[in-house]
Amino acid sequence: MTRMKPWLVATLFVLLTVPQPTKAVVSDRAPTDRTPDPARTESFHSKKFGVFFHYLSGLQNNAETVNSLGKETSWDECVDDFNVSLFADQVAETGAGYVFLTLMQQDKYMCAPNATFDKMTGYSPGEACSKRDLVMEIADELEKRGVDLYLYWTGDGPTRDPKAFAALKGSLPVTKEYMRNWSNVVAEYARRYGTKVKGWWVDGCYSWIGHDEETLEILARGLRDGAPERILAFNPGVDPKVTAYSDHDDFTAGEQNSFESLPESGRFIKGAQWHVLTFLGSDWGKPGVRLSKKELAQYVGTVNRLGGVVTIEMTLYRDGALDRSQLETVKAVRPYLDTLDETMRRRRASGNLAGNALAFLKSVDESETLPPSCGDVHNAFAGIDGNPATSSIGANNWSWAYCVYLMEHAEASCVSLLFGEGYPTDFEVQIKEPEGNWESVGRFDNPDGQKNYEIRFDRKTIVGVKIIAWKPDGPDQKGMQMSVAELEIH
Repeated sequence: MTRMKPWLVATLFVLLTVPQPTKAVVSDRAPTDRTPDPARTESFHSKKFGVFFHYLSGLQNNAETVNSLGKETSWDECVDDFNVSLFADQVAETGAGYVFLTLMQQDKYMCAPNATFDKMTGYSPGEACSKRDLVMEIADELEKRGVDLYLYWTGDGPTRDPKAFAALKGSLPVTKEYMRNWSNVVAEYARRYGTKVKGWWVDGCYSWIGHDEETLEILARGLRDGAPERILAFNPGVDPKVTAYSDHDDFTAGEQNSFESLPESGRFIKGAQWHVLTFLGSDWGKPGVRLSKKELAQYVGTVNRLGGVVTIEMTLYRDGALDRSQLETVKAVRPYLDTLDETMRRRRASGNLAGNALAFLKSVDESETLPPSCGDVHNAFAGIDGNPATSSIGANNWSWAYCVYLMEHAEASCVSLLFGEGYPTDFEVQIKEPEGNWESVGRFDNPDGQKNYEIRFDRKTIVGVKIIAWKPDGPDQKGMQMSVAELEIH
């Protein structure tokens, strides 16, 4: 995960010990293609989406940040200012099924006591690890509201604190001795919280600082101490798409910088539950909203229907309150998912295969996913939502393709197509069979204003339907930019 810059400055020791890449680098090492264990991650998968919070000295106890509400004190006083009931109430308001909370990140400050860390480093209780066990209080309050708790840890340890780093025999690249010491620290938390903590998301597990399957196994033992059923994810850095990393992963870390990546092969990738994590604000830990309610809800819904889980990072303030604009945005997700499930059940019952499908706005060659025209008004789902008053229109391309992919292979012999206000002068309907290429089942030139089409073909097992608008808007054509009001597959 992107570390909290500018106030998180690496120690001189670290700068001199290990080369610092300009961006997170993902290892070329591929995990074993394991057989998935659906039961192990079923609880996590069933929640569909959750929220993530950075709670750090450099944010909530730094007067220069909005997260601190302008207040800077001792770390112990900062932790005491956290209103757990307020936090839990607002999390429940989001509709999220689980929470990820940072316990620490690279420095000495932790939001719960840890006698092992204090003994090994020489710090007094409350000096580095807070006297208040904020994690336990949060776990208890979230449990009352039916929300699961997961924690954030790091695989590089307290690299920004020279005293703790040296006392733990720290080194970069990491060594097994260092990881055993660091694993002993987290094991104290793991035993204390037991089943109250469902799993861990472990940052800083980069191969370029020496992590491999052996070092991650050492960490995994500490993280699962007291609750072997806990699920883990080790973060290798940011990749262009969500990838599997370690044989010790139960779910993918999935760190991304945008809400774009989708599960390409179903619920599991290399045996790990597909999961994505990205930020809703302008950056990690920062306020603001970069997606509308509908855009966020539709992204989560699409990932869920493909078998994945989405974690949304939100801004957390010193007093335990969530950023209000982000809260209102995330609140829209759960009702949308409930409505989507009912809509799809109803449409499948009618025999329309598009009721169990995913739609995308694409360039003609499918190399580019297009944004919807006019913000999210003409989004991809509008063309298969069962409402002819809504329509899908791709922006930035006049020649574009409306692609609908079935969630499972199905037999079909007819595509019913209704254009909206805009209809193409030259368009083509294609279908795709499993393991096959796109095949044309009809091309229509100069339709002269006709908007309703029924395209029949020999019954086939298909996986998708594509509508291509070949001719862009211009002279000597009767139509205009394509607008798909409704597409059905029977």
